[in-house]
Amino acid sequence: MIQLLGAIVRGLRARALLSAGSVLLTVLAIGSAVLGPVFSEAVTNSYVVTRLQETSPGLTGLSRLFTPDDGSSIDEAEQDAVAAADDLNRGPWGPSVTTVQSERFSALRGVVTFWARDGACDVLEVQGRCPRKEGEVLMLAADAEANGAELGKPLPLDIFEPGGVKALGLPRPPIDDVVVVGTYTTPETATSWLIPGRLTRTNEQTTINGGYTPYQPGPLITTPGTIAALGSWNVIVDTQLDIRPDLTPAELDAAATAAAALASDTDLEVEGGTLRDNGTNSLGDVVAEVRFQQSTARSSIAPAVLSLVLVALALLMRLLNAASELRVPELALASLRGVTARRLWGLGLAEPLVILLVATPLGVAAGLGLSVVLVRSWLVPGLPVPLPWASWAASALVLLAAFAVACVAVGLVVRESLASQLSGVRRPVAARRWSVIAQLTLVALAVAVLGSKLSASGPGKPDATDLVLPVLLAVVAGLAATKLTSVLATWWTSRSRGRSLSGFVSSRAISRRQEGTLVILPITAAIAVAVFGVGVYDSAATWRTSVAATVSPAPTTWDTTLTLSETIALTRRVDPDGQWVMAAASAANPGANFSIVDSSRLARVSTWPETWSPGLDVEQVVREISPGGEVPEVTGTRLSLTVDNRAMEDGLAVEVRFGSRGGRPLKAYLGPFPEGESTRSTRVPFCRQGCPLEGMTLGGGAGTNAAMSGTLRVSDIEVDGQPVPGAIDGAAWTPTPDPAVRSSITDMGESEGALDLDVDTGDSVGMARITAGGITRDRPALAGPGVQQRALAKLDEGYGLVPVKPVGEIEGMPFTGPSGVLVDYSSFITDHPVYDNLVTVHVLERDGTPKAITDALSEAGLTVGTTLSRERQVLDQSAYALALRLYGVVAALVLLMALAGLFVSAAVQLPARRRDAAALRVVGVPRSAVMIAVVRELAVVLGSAALAGILAGSLAQWVVLRTITLGYADDPTTPALVAAISPLRLVVLALLAAAVFGTVALVSASMTVRGARGATLRENAR
Repeated sequence: MIQLLGAIVRGLRARALLSAGSVLLTVLAIGSAVLGPVFSEAVTNSYVVTRLQETSPGLTGLSRLFTPDDGSSIDEAEQDAVAAADDLNRGPWGPSVTTVQSERFSALRGVVTFWARDGACDVLEVQGRCPRKEGEVLMLAADAEANGAELGKPLPLDIFEPGGVKALGLPRPPIDDVVVVGTYTTPETATSWLIPGRLTRTNEQTTINGGYTPYQPGPLITTPGTIAALGSWNVIVDTQLDIRPDLTPAELDAAATAAAALASDTDLEVEGGTLRDNGTNSLGDVVAEVRFQQSTARSSIAPAVLSLVLVALALLMRLLNAASELRVPELALASLRGVTARRLWGLGLAEPLVILLVATPLGVAAGLGLSVVLVRSWLVPGLPVPLPWASWAASALVLLAAFAVACVAVGLVVRESLASQLSGVRRPVAARRWSVIAQLTLVALAVAVLGSKLSASGPGKPDATDLVLPVLLAVVAGLAATKLTSVLATWWTSRSRGRSLSGFVSSRAISRRQEGTLVILPITAAIAVAVFGVGVYDSAATWRTSVAATVSPAPTTWDTTLTLSETIALTRRVDPDGQWVMAAASAANPGANFSIVDSSRLARVSTWPETWSPGLDVEQVVREISPGGEVPEVTGTRLSLTVDNRAMEDGLAVEVRFGSRGGRPLKAYLGPFPEGESTRSTRVPFCRQGCPLEGMTLGGGAGTNAAMSGTLRVSDIEVDGQPVPGAIDGAAWTPTPDPAVRSSITDMGESEGALDLDVDTGDSVGMARITAGGITRDRPALAGPGVQQRALAKLDEGYGLVPVKPVGEIEGMPFTGPSGVLVDYSSFITDHPVYDNLVTVHVLERDGTPKAITDALSEAGLTVGTTLSRERQVLDQSAYALALRLYGVVAALVLLMALAGLFVSAAVQLPARRRDAAALRVVGVPRSAVMIAVVRELAVVLGSAALAGILAGSLAQWVVLRTITLGYADDPTTPALVAAISPLRLVVLALLAAAVFGTVALVSASMTVRGARGATLRENAR
């Protein structure tokens, strides 16, 4: 035994390079097996944490309404409410916070609610002071401005009651007025308030079906004594989810069960009163998404790790085979001495077994160490590193596979005939049956998977085949490149008579020396995996940016309950230069959703990925959808208009339209205008802070039809005695594009700053109705690929929102993605009724916006809905994105392994190459010819491996990218993943491969020729 150990140590030391390479590859294979399950579970745990952190607390937290029994005090009710809520909570919940809420009252021309919460002023941004006495309140800054409230002075509550509010049957407050001692802004985050949107205002609206939404100011924050004096009250109990880094899916399940414990339509009898659900919790949906991400992590990470293990085992096979070949003389000597087959196998496996024993603890340590590094670098800070049983099972399987590889490598030598062992150099022989079957199986499997992906009807969710495919294609490409290189070398050798000596020598070496071509397979696999990993990771990163920009089309996206018109006016008031903020919205329309933008600010404020509009930059997009003119803005309280009437004897009346506010159209009437030129004026108090001059109707009283024939000239549109900027020049007035209007206009033009209209109603009646902004009947728009043509036809027929005329197609757009129609806001709202309940309005803010502008948005009741970085972070932390990161690591590792294997293989083959080179030098072949022959041989072998790897990786990338949607297949607003292969990236990879492999070829050739002397042959003969 001691002699055997000594022989093993001497053998490992004599073949130190091969031994070290074998240990390294075994360490990487076992380490990868440990890493895969650890990283898979860590990814899922990390996704749970990040998904919950980025989800609105209103969706993950609990909000319940406690109604106390009669006679309860506010303090007792708050204690009972917290106790009842905590009894239901199971799982990682934070402390419960109570807010006392009054009943709803009809006041301030709307619906008013009073709130009281301990420490409310500490978690709100307050101007003024906190209420201390009964009757004192904090008021939302936007409401205080709208209601004319002054700090320290009484504000009457019992004022005019609109009909819609009166129909609700709400009581009037028992107090006549309150004293506003301070104002607050809507919280931007949910750090201290579960649902910040509760502390904002709702504007008065009328819905498309006649429904009515009253004006609701933000809650009036007051004292508990004031709440008690108002009459009935109840307690809101809010509990936020405690999102810790070590939160596990099991704890999330417990929290979801607790969230569902109280049905939304159930009153639960508890001590001191009843408890009812009052929130929007959707933890069940989060749990379902986590389950999906968990399965995606397993199916995505396992093939990535498998590719690393397979490449490591392939290279290990190559190195162990080389080591076995170097031991052929001693094994042949043992055979000559009559050693039995069993002992011969034991002698052959002794060194590989020692290598595996040394590499196993190192591989486990490397896997755990790399897991810690990746978890700490990529996942949630503070996340514990799991160690599942699957890691130990996978490492054991890899160890068995490595042992099998060692047995195969030794068996290839032991089972050879004694004559073959004594020949010194292995020649190409016919492949064994099992080898042919295995190769054909791999080819069939690759063709089957490739065919299934190419025949897919459309993009779908990612599965294991998406990441197995590059490994299969890489192996098949390596096998094909190996076979093709050998065949071509043999053919070239037979045709090389009379040609260059170096060409003949290199081709003959390839066709006759099997060791040279064996390196093609692992290098091809490594390059293919690297090309695929880098390409898909880059494309997926670009796609994730596109998806994030669809949700948040600017660095910051604000939510608002204001109408689109009011939001446009707000952004123009707080940012008159249009450099920092813009209004944008989405409107639901079956088959063709609308993405509505303020195109004049789109290029400066928004984030517009290149993949949304290939071939068009954002400035070109703006030009495509911009209307022909700009709607004038009227700011003031008295409007005057000069008209030269040559068409009506009885006097002309003019209706001026200013859009709508709160669902009500804003109009003013001027006249009558007698024959000839005259000026009339009227009050427009609603335009004090600005309103758009969208259209005019010239005809009978109150915008009705009348008989008219002749000419009309409109000039001198003024407000408060000053000309309205752009009222005529640049406004692009046109006849109103409404087929329902009986237009009397036969011709229309603009001259000398005035509008000239030729009108003629013939024997009938009509009106001259005109619209500003160059609005045409079919508004210019850019349509996404998901827009249904039938939906566009319905719009053209007058059903839906506004008719549009697509002037082009783009791949994505804000909020609606490929399922939308991109239009300018003026095309959508100008001189056209808009039902605000169909429109979701946002404000987009670019980076670096001055604080004065963001403060103004907060004071107007807007809240930060999301940010581009937040949406990108959520996508970057998805299981598939993290799996692709791991694939990038795998790509780097397999390239390093391939290079290490290449260097070791070149070093092992160096003695044989020197012997061949020495034989050529002895017979008079020039040194330069020998060196060129070696360079050619290595260039052909390594070049074929690089070419096959790049082609296989590119094909895998193209197939995978065109058949998956990275987990969002069912969402029509998700932009498509662009299946583009970057030629520049491939050229860079090819140049890097050429540089590295060229260097290896030159160094190997130089070392070969330098040591090729006659003494080499004499030493070998001994």
